[in-house]
Amino acid sequence: MSAPVPDAPIPNAPIPNAPPDAPIPNVLNPHPSFVNRIVSAALRQRLLVTMIAIGVAGLGVWSFKRLPVDAYPDLSPPLVEIVTEWPGHAAEEVERLVTVPVEQAMNGTSGLKVMRSVSLYGLSSVRLTFVDGTDNYFARQRVFERLPDISAPDGVTPGVSPLFSPSGLVYRYTLQSAERSPQELKVLQDWVVAREYKGVAGVADIASLGGETTQYQVILNPALLAGVGLSVPAVGEALAANNSNAGGGFYAEGGQFYYVRGLGRVASTDDIANTVLAIKNGAPILVKDVGTVVIGQAPRLGQFGFNSHNDAVEGIVLLTKGEQAQTVLKGVQTVTARLNNTLLPRDVKVVPYYDRSELIHLTTKTVEDNLVRGIILVVVVLIFFLYNVRAGLIVAVTIPFALLFAFICLDLKHIPANLLSIGAI
Repeated sequence: MSAPVPDAPIPNAPIPNAPPDAPIPNVLNPHPSFVNRIVSAALRQRLLVTMIAIGVAGLGVWSFKRLPVDAYPDLSPPLVEIVTEWPGHAAEEVERLVTVPVEQAMNGTSGLKVMRSVSLYGLSSVRLTFVDGTDNYFARQRVFERLPDISAPDGVTPGVSPLFSPSGLVYRYTLQSAERSPQELKVLQDWVVAREYKGVAGVADIASLGGETTQYQVILNPALLAGVGLSVPAVGEALAANNSNAGGGFYAEGGQFYYVRGLGRVASTDDIANTVLAIKNGAPILVKDVGTVVIGQAPRLGQFGFNSHNDAVEGIVLLTKGEQAQTVLKGVQTVTARLNNTLLPRDVKVVPYYDRSELIHLTTKTVEDNLVRGIILVVVVLIFFLYNVRAGLIVAVTIPFALLFAFICLDLKHIPANLLSIGAI
């Protein structure tokens, strides 16, 4: 007859007559891990853990609303582009007299990593790439400090392009009218539409394409010009000298001040035709005596076509680097409505055909749909394998909580929410 076997201790059983809040000893693992200690502490301080979770969730929602949302991230390094126009000169002359002096002046700029240049007919472009992490405005300040050191030909002034990234194209539109020519639409684009869009905070620049540029042209008659003893440069100098207003001070009479001005700025083709070129035998020689004044078009270097229009006028809105695309686009859309309703003639309309806000909404919706499907799939898999609805729901709650915590980290690091950052999370 065998002796009775004593009862084996039950693992993790509560101690008899112990207080309710006393920790349960772990017989199987007398030295619990760090994770186990955290779980035990969280179970003992449920109210504190719940308050911390609610606070983190609220801060995560606030951070998500602050995050700039875009379709894709801007991965371009700090760039500064120096553009110089020298009309009428070949690429060889532009390279030798403009591009090379610009490169020599910019060599050794603080933080400069790569410098590349392109010389075209009448145009020089020098692109400076700085090391990652360089502040964009610091880089531009260094370039501006060296611009006066450039030895450029007379009348040539190098300039710095606006601060925008290669992915900064956020809005494109065309000007359409059934009654006006592309040349007239080009005038409206340059003098009305582009100026309104540039007034939106966060817009770096407006690029205009298409249409003919209006010019006031003087068609000289060589025989008449030689008959009065004048040259073409002399006519140009006279036109420039007679197209300005002059100040003459003031005088007082009867306690009233009267300002004296000389009005010489031209306002029409008749003013140009009546400009005095020279005095011969006491008689003035006018522009209309040696030629005719017409409204013409500047020589074109390209043409923009849109749908069935072979010659159309387009505008491109460029976003300032570092700005929030969705905020800037709201201002651009407001300006578009104001232009179509009040500022432009009734027959002219601004018709957008690319708006990045639509891509941003599509990207956000795609990420949200994938997130919801992922949560549902995780819950179904957990319930199926664990055969425990409660365990599956507990894990499902941690997924959006972890996402909100990630939004806090993105906000602290100033990382925008886009397809890559949110999709990776």
